[in-house]
Amino acid sequence: MKKLIRKYLPAAVIFAAMYLLLPAFMHSDAVKVVAYQLVFPAAALVAGFIFAWKHGMDFTFPLIAPIMCILNRLIYNHIFRWHVYTFIYLIIGMLGCFIGDMVYKNLQEKKERAAREKRNANDSYQISITNISVENDEE
Repeated sequence: MKKLIRKYLPAAVIFAAMYLLLPAFMHSDAVKVVAYQLVFPAAALVAGFIFAWKHGMDFTFPLIAPIMCILNRLIYNHIFRWHVYTFIYLIIGMLGCFIGDMVYKNLQEKKERAAREKRNANDSYQISITNISVENDEE
């Protein structure tokens, strides 16, 4: 449980601050529209990418942004309008996770390949030393 909290808490705090505190300071409707259509989706994409880049693909992470969006709608609008944004944030968060997961897998493959090459280099070095010592014993 502690591992899950450590994994999700930073993103949940950032999303909570962004979705729940930031709209309190937006007084203009134009600023709110820009935030809901550009800033929040971009943040969901970047956060999904960073999370999946560090931890791999996880389907529960993209749910954080839509949950915070629902809370935002209930607190600030007292109604649940613009519910399409919750699905947009979910899809964009999943897209960020997929892209981050591809990068994560690529990095893992590079690490495994480097470790395999290092093992193969050490094995061939040990074989060559063994062959030299065998040749000296025969003489």
